[in-house]
Amino acid sequence: MENVIVISSSSSAADTLSDFIKESFDCQVTIAESARHARGIISRCRSFELVIINSPLADEAGIELAEYVAEVTAASCVVLVKSENYEKISPHADKSDIILVAKPFSKHFLYQVIKTVNSAIKRSYMLYEENVRLERKIDEIKLIDKAKFRLMQYRNMTEEEAHSYLEQYAMKNRKKKTIAASEIIDKINEQYL
Repeated sequence: MENVIVISSSSSAADTLSDFIKESFDCQVTIAESARHARGIISRCRSFELVIINSPLADEAGIELAEYVAEVTAASCVVLVKSENYEKISPHADKSDIILVAKPFSKHFLYQVIKTVNSAIKRSYMLYEENVRLERKIDEIKLIDKAKFRLMQYRNMTEEEAHSYLEQYAMKNRKKKTIAASEIIDKINEQYL
């Protein structure tokens, strides 16, 4: 977790939360003093991984902002609410996957909540990176297969001959198979299409 935004109408609470998060998780923390201010920041920079809202805010309760965050970003959202409001807000939070923490709470409890969110963020990012890597690999396979298909179709090669031709072309020209495949496709397109 690298980017966190803390939204609190109480500057002392914002500073305390910010210091705690920076100390505990070694990340960049931005502070907003109202829902309006936070919306402006979030609309300009959607790279926040965690949003912490100290409810209520000066201009709204805070759950509306949390729902907005859940709708327009991929950030996890933690809302700190007064314990007497927890049951009333809980159904709204559950619909949008917002984490509620009833006040008062201990630093240890908040640490555990943020640590759990941080672990989920890391796992999610690892899965995202793996997915991107696999998609790239699939695109490479498609490109190579397209080149082989063109060789089979327009140069009357068998699949084995097309495969061998592509590998030899890549080795001879000292290029990756995907670049070689792209060049072969371009040459065949120029010649036959």
